[in-house]
Amino acid sequence: MLMRHVVLLLAALPLLAQAQGTAAAHLAKARTAYQANELTIALAYADSAIAADQTIAGGYKLRGDIKQRQKNLHGALVDYTKAEKYTPDDPRLYVSRSAVYVSEGRVKEAVNDAERALKLDPKDADAWYNRACANYVGRNNDGALRDLDRALENAPQHANALFLRGVVKGELFKEDAGLADIEAALAIDPTIAGGKMSAAVLLFELKRYPEAIARFTEVIADGGEELKEAHYYRADCHYQLGDKDLACTDWRVSGELGDKDAQFIVRNYCSTDADKIPKKPKKDRKTVIEF
Repeated sequence: MLMRHVVLLLAALPLLAQAQGTAAAHLAKARTAYQANELTIALAYADSAIAADQTIAGGYKLRGDIKQRQKNLHGALVDYTKAEKYTPDDPRLYVSRSAVYVSEGRVKEAVNDAERALKLDPKDADAWYNRACANYVGRNNDGALRDLDRALENAPQHANALFLRGVVKGELFKEDAGLADIEAALAIDPTIAGGKMSAAVLLFELKRYPEAIARFTEVIADGGEELKEAHYYRADCHYQLGDKDLACTDWRVSGELGDKDAQFIVRNYCSTDADKIPKKPKKDRKTVIEF
């Protein structure tokens, strides 16, 4: 009976080796596709790698990363939980999962995972950044600022950390310092979500209206969800510079896009002979942060 078991085990070894080889090859292809942002292909290869070898190191983590980028946050969390069973000491696993929790607004879970990552690797800039994001979502700007400083100590070119630090400084009424950080982030990554709009708003609040107009014009040229606010703010810049015609042109566009304050101004200022806006609405700062 023992000999029979040995024979069966020996017969299974080549099949096991073949499956592991297939899994490793497919996982490598999944990583390559993921890095190229070919997410459908990456997911297919990750699925086949895990099907061939459910214990393959990094398989569930990579598949979770792919799903997170596809905005399938629930699926990503399921895979990260599975990955924890096989690689509980991987700090990047907790960095990835904390990012999902930030996106879902689950501050406590995000902080817990970021701190787990930092215990394993205290120099991981992304872990510091994720904890900063969680603190920012939880309205703890002072804590976020401390974490962002630590992130940038370890990775001075971390564009997202620079951008968020600029936003936080702006919210703490340190507009000049905030603008400097946002401009530095845009120099590293000109496509950073919300970067141009945030810089433009700070320029507006610093009363640097011609520069703000140029920035809002860039935002408008890019299109997207910020159009309504960009037209409103650009109008306000023209208004502050005394140009009613240009201001009202933008306020009309903003109003047509649904901005209630712009609609009020069009009715009570643009459509009248008034020299100034009666009871001018106070616009809350609009900053775009994408987690």
